Amino acid sequence: MKKFLLTLCIAGFFSCFTFCQNQNDKHKPKFIQPTVNPALYQTQHKLNLKDTSVTRKIAELSDYFDERAKNSGFSAAVLISFKGTPIFERYYGYKNYKTKEPITSTSTFQIASTSKTFTSGAILLLAQQKLLSLEDSIETYFPNFPYKGITIRMLLNHRSGLPKYLTFSEQYWKRKDGFMNNEDVLNMLYKYKPKAIYPPNTHFLYTNTNFVLLALIVEKVSGMPFCDFIHQNIFVPLGMNDTWYFDPKNVRTSATKGYTGSSWVEDEIVPADGVMGDKGIYSTVRDLYKWDQALNSGNFIKPAFLGLAYTPQSFEKIGNKNYGLGWRIADQPDGTRLIYHNGWWHSYNSVFYRKISDNTTVIILSNHYNSSIYKIQPVWDILYENGDVKSAEDE
Repeated sequence: MKKFLLTLCIAGFFSCFTFCQNQNDKHKPKFIQPTVNPALYQTQHKLNLKDTSVTRKIAELSDYFDERAKNSGFSAAVLISFKGTPIFERYYGYKNYKTKEPITSTSTFQIASTSKTFTSGAILLLAQQKLLSLEDSIETYFPNFPYKGITIRMLLNHRSGLPKYLTFSEQYWKRKDGFMNNEDVLNMLYKYKPKAIYPPNTHFLYTNTNFVLLALIVEKVSGMPFCDFIHQNIFVPLGMNDTWYFDPKNVRTSATKGYTGSSWVEDEIVPADGVMGDKGIYSTVRDLYKWDQALNSGNFIKPAFLGLAYTPQSFEKIGNKNYGLGWRIADQPDGTRLIYHNGWWHSYNSVFYRKISDNTTVIILSNHYNSSIYKIQPVWDILYENGDVKSAEDE
């Protein structure tokens, strides 16, 4: 009996534990959690790593990144999978420049706007369980919202026209020594009503405000703090054990430090570091590869919903680049698509490219800011010797 009671106590403790900061208890969630079985969401390796063409690619990738590390202060983790098989994984530079502690496989990086892919994933998980619709008005979740005619879809595809919170918060956020959160951003929209940049669904305008509101919608629909929902329903089922949301008051020891400039100046956190959904996830290249493989498997988010996410949504400008639902899109000359989302926040750069037609993935996470991180055409040229893949190189 004592053992039974102890088990109940332990279970109760973990059910109450939250991975988020400053969150209140919500109502009991209606969401049915995915099965916790990482193997279910991973694809099988296909290539023979001893094949001559593969070994040549590995050697060329090694030369390319070694040269970058030697000449440009390259501090990053790199994982490249070619046609469903990881062929290259390397770690360069410093987790802590002052102590010269090197980056390892468990060093975590702020992935910045690549975090948007997880916020999109959370919305799609709720949609496929019919707990929300992409066509829902956001006034359903935010009564008397001062900006009319906006749907969940318009938040996901950046067609809401809403003002940018990183801009208006500079004027309205008065607590310069404190961290704002998502509710604070929402309250500023209600209170100050900063002018919309466009009428809804008339222009593509990339704004982080959209994904801040999406995170709040996830909370309202699921009844769980946003951090907990992502942790319990994405990170845990996929075995992403080294991935977590940033808490500026309690930074984990696995976190790399971010640096700028040739003298490696450590970056400082700012009030907006308390906001999530648009950014905020710390992860590793191995964990992001698990996310990539889960999406490719079709067993996690269903293909019908992923198809929507990977479909271009904006057509004001003619070109091969577009945006879906939380994902960037670059159409290729051969008719295939690169599905990707890079990121930049403070000193961190992230590259997350996916050629889903043949399950090829390029992941680079850097903690020493350098805009050239995104210029990875040489990587594609090594992988595809005929030059058919053209990198988009967006931040």
